[in-house]
Amino acid sequence: MKKISVFLTIVIALGLMISCVKEGPMGPVGPQGPVGPQGPEGNANVASSTITVYSDDWYWDNTSWRVDFDYPAITSNIYNSGVVLIFMESDDTWRQIPMTFYYSEENEDGTVSYYSSSLETSFYQGGASVFWTENDFYDGFRPDTRRFRIVAIAASYVHEHPEVVGSDYETLRQAFQLED
Repeated sequence: MKKISVFLTIVIALGLMISCVKEGPMGPVGPQGPVGPQGPEGNANVASSTITVYSDDWYWDNTSWRVDFDYPAITSNIYNSGVVLIFMESDDTWRQIPMTFYYSEENEDGTVSYYSSSLETSFYQGGASVFWTENDFYDGFRPDTRRFRIVAIAASYVHEHPEVVGSDYETLRQAFQLED
C-alpha cells in the first residue's frame, strides 16, 4: 500500500508541475539590433567551391578511375544553359580540366617508356564526375588526394562576361569575386 501511495504522490506532483507550465500571450517585439558589418560582395549568378577528393574516394569503372561528387549549385538552369568549370590543383596552380599529363620512365634495360594520364569531367544536375585515365587503361595507379574547384555560372552571366569563360582560374576569381 505504501508503494501505491508514493507512486500516486509522484504522479500527482508531476501533473501539478506540468499544469503550471502554461504559455501566456506573446510579448511585444523587442528593439531592432545594431546593423552588422558589411559582408563581402557576392554574386548570385556564380557558385564556387573547393572539394577535396581523397585517394580512397576514387573507384575503378573498367576504363578509368572515377570520383563523383554532389554539387547542388548545378541546377537545371545551369545544366541546360550555363557553364560548369572544374579545376584541379597541381603544383600550387589551379589547372582547368580536361588536361593531360605526360611523363616518362627509364626501364632497367635503359629504354624509356612514355605514359600519359588524362583527366576529363562530366556534370549533371546536382553533381559532377572526374575521370582519370591512364593511356594503357591500367588500373594499378590509384590517384592520390587531390583538390578540385568547381565553378557553376548562370547562362545570363556567361552572356555578360563571355571573355572569362575558358580563362584561367585567377581571371575567373577576380571577374566573379570568388572567394579562395
